[in-house]
Amino acid sequence: MVSFRRSPSRGSVDDIAINKRDVADHKVSIPPSAFPLSSSSSANMSKNIKAMFKRSGLSNSSKESIILGHAGPMTYPYSFKEVIGYYISKEAVFQGLNSSCSALTEGLCMKRISRRKQVPYIFRLHENEAITWKDGTKRLELDSIKDIRTGDMASNYREEYGVSDKVAGLWVTIIYTVSNKLKALHVVARHGSDFSIFFNCICGLVKSRRELMESISVPDNEKFANIHWHRTVSERKEDEIKDTLRFEDVRRLCDKFHIYCSSSHLLRFFKIADVNHNGLLNFHEFQTFVKLLKERPEVHHLWKSCTLGKNYMDFGMFYNFIRDVQKEDLTKENACELFENFRRPKQKHLDEEDFVRFLGAQPYAKEIEEDYSKPLNHYFIASSHNTYLLGKQVGERPSVEGYVQVLQQGCRCIEIDIWDDDIGPVVCHGFLTTAIPLINVVEIIKKYAFITSPYPLIISLEMNCGKENQLIATSIFQNCFGSLLYYPDDKDNFLPSPMKLRHKIVLKGKKTNRKSLAGTTGNLNSIESSSSSYSSSYDSEIESGNKGKENLYNTSNNSKIRRIKRLTLKRRVEVIDDLLNICGLHGLKFRNLSLPESKTVAHCFSFNEKSFYNMQKDKTQELSLDKHNRRFLTRVYPHALRYKSSNFNPINFWKLGVQMVATNWQTNDLGQQINLAMFQLSSQKSGVAHSGYILKPAKLLPTVSKVQQIPQLYQKLRKNPSKIELKILSAQLLPKPAEIKDGKESSFAPYVVAELFSDEEPAASSTVDNGLKLSNMSAATENCKDNGFNPVWGMNMSATLKSLDFAFVRFTVKTGEISLATSCLRLQYLKPGYRHIPLYSMEGELYIFSTLFIFTRSI
Repeated sequence: MVSFRRSPSRGSVDDIAINKRDVADHKVSIPPSAFPLSSSSSANMSKNIKAMFKRSGLSNSSKESIILGHAGPMTYPYSFKEVIGYYISKEAVFQGLNSSCSALTEGLCMKRISRRKQVPYIFRLHENEAITWKDGTKRLELDSIKDIRTGDMASNYREEYGVSDKVAGLWVTIIYTVSNKLKALHVVARHGSDFSIFFNCICGLVKSRRELMESISVPDNEKFANIHWHRTVSERKEDEIKDTLRFEDVRRLCDKFHIYCSSSHLLRFFKIADVNHNGLLNFHEFQTFVKLLKERPEVHHLWKSCTLGKNYMDFGMFYNFIRDVQKEDLTKENACELFENFRRPKQKHLDEEDFVRFLGAQPYAKEIEEDYSKPLNHYFIASSHNTYLLGKQVGERPSVEGYVQVLQQGCRCIEIDIWDDDIGPVVCHGFLTTAIPLINVVEIIKKYAFITSPYPLIISLEMNCGKENQLIATSIFQNCFGSLLYYPDDKDNFLPSPMKLRHKIVLKGKKTNRKSLAGTTGNLNSIESSSSSYSSSYDSEIESGNKGKENLYNTSNNSKIRRIKRLTLKRRVEVIDDLLNICGLHGLKFRNLSLPESKTVAHCFSFNEKSFYNMQKDKTQELSLDKHNRRFLTRVYPHALRYKSSNFNPINFWKLGVQMVATNWQTNDLGQQINLAMFQLSSQKSGVAHSGYILKPAKLLPTVSKVQQIPQLYQKLRKNPSKIELKILSAQLLPKPAEIKDGKESSFAPYVVAELFSDEEPAASSTVDNGLKLSNMSAATENCKDNGFNPVWGMNMSATLKSLDFAFVRFTVKTGEISLATSCLRLQYLKPGYRHIPLYSMEGELYIFSTLFIFTRSI
């Protein structure tokens, strides 16, 4: 038995005795009073969170994170789990968390919230590495946690599940990954003390494990030398004076933790550290080796300039730096708090290592507070083309994974191509691919629709099936989405706002001329029976992992026969009224921008890129498109000739106000990188959620009655050109390229290519110092031979841009012709000053500790 006591502040000391197994098995009903409604305001909630971090000694340096009740991105590789477990077993690394961890190890009763039910479970901490519930059958690894959200940051989940904001002060949402898929655990504590224990324990452990892993993998403090010596050589104090480590041992250690430098580069430091020149290092010599390896001359130069040659930084120097160089808008009080976070105990000032830690912890992107109250057509919307495909447009097998991946990244407009089949409506790329049942796709969309953003999800329907399957599709949408579907009000003169459409799914169906139905299918007894059979198919494929039906459907001659049948379907299909009546937006075939149909509020024109480019060639038509997009919606998608799923440059369409610029998200080329940068979605994998909606620049918002007014409007709103100063200083922990074999280390010489992209030509010629100018908008650093751990370049690039509305910068780290990593950013989002920006693989995966150290300034 376990007893729970209500918080004394609730005015009661009644004990609620509950058998642990009964709670886990749902055999008892806990009275509502066991989970009292909190009257705490958001402000009090923020104070509580801040206090918890302070009590555990884990104050977050990001002011925004604390205020929003947002614990920040916290994830790291499973490959470090063994080393972390070893270190935890040897030292008390989680001081200040013992009481919370002990309480959670014993077990806390929390109510788990899902879409269908609210069930109390006993949640426990298991060996400081996982949270378990349901008698241990459910497990959440701390290492898999992406984000922890409370208070206002979790409000969208409460809205989605219809839970009152009165429990905001007791609500915790944990975003985590299982097999590269995002999942969310929502729990409500019984009272404030349980909330404090649960939140404090999980946040503290995850943050501590993250910091420990960083010290293990990044040789920037003494822990690195201590951990690896004691684990690989000896734990005995007396063995520290023995010369033990050979160069080969050090080389293997660096390889294991992805410290990629050539053998000659490492050997140079090894020989300096080897004081007695016997080819072996003792513990203190190994510490010297690590110290030499971690030196950052570019930061040392900055340190000297900020401290005027002194060996310390007092608060005055620190405040001048963050105000004048970093351009941070902080009061002296907030700056002092930041200073204290990085000042070591018993020291009055910051030393150089403290300064390095400060620079590495500062956010590189501005916090954007978007206004979501404008009509839908005022926003750019993150959009996907042929979402069901994971590869090329031809011959690829469609998969629900395509929908999972883009929705997890924050996409807000997805596409479903629906075709006829003997088993009912299916999703495929016509005869070019195999197919999957529509019900599978719809169920997975419902599951992931709002996992990262509460703002509306638009589903663009491409109907290529006959009447009977359209009726089935309509039934599937209504039964599955239910109250999530948005039904328009014909009386509205403007489109609703993203704020008004929170947690709504908007279907976009194409209106066609009334002609005879094409491509109808038979052998369907009823809508209900067909829908039911689809549900069981979905359960077998998604829930149980049994893909028998899909495999049977997509293999052998059956698949080929079905694809051949789809070849014979007529291209023109009339969409039935039943389906159109549940659509909030209506696609129209473009004929002319002056026709009455192009003035209806809920219409949307769709163009492939080639058609749109052809219209742009005529200046009058280009201005007409600009005028149209100030009131109504437009979608542009890749041309069919992009059969390898490549992407265009979306800037060309955004600059004319196109809201839904659909890209192939499965291809991380330049076009998709710019697309992700516009919506700040590249940071999603770090746990930072964004809406998928971006308000258009001011020059694209005002409506005009005549196209001739648009050039005048641009002239009136034109700003002065901006001079961009960009310095590429160094990189940290670059990945080892798979193409370079161990015997070809001499060919490794990393350099960086910087490219600027905009909707207009630069206002003046660019300049480059200590590097190579490639064009008026691009430059490359010199090579840094042998060093992939902390290569230093120091290139300066200056360019003058007419506007920053559609200005982006992409950095690509290369060696020879091999691309190692990349990062693409919108210049308006980039904070000025010295910043460490994240680096990604060429496939778009985040390198956790790989960064590029840059300086930017806009004049």
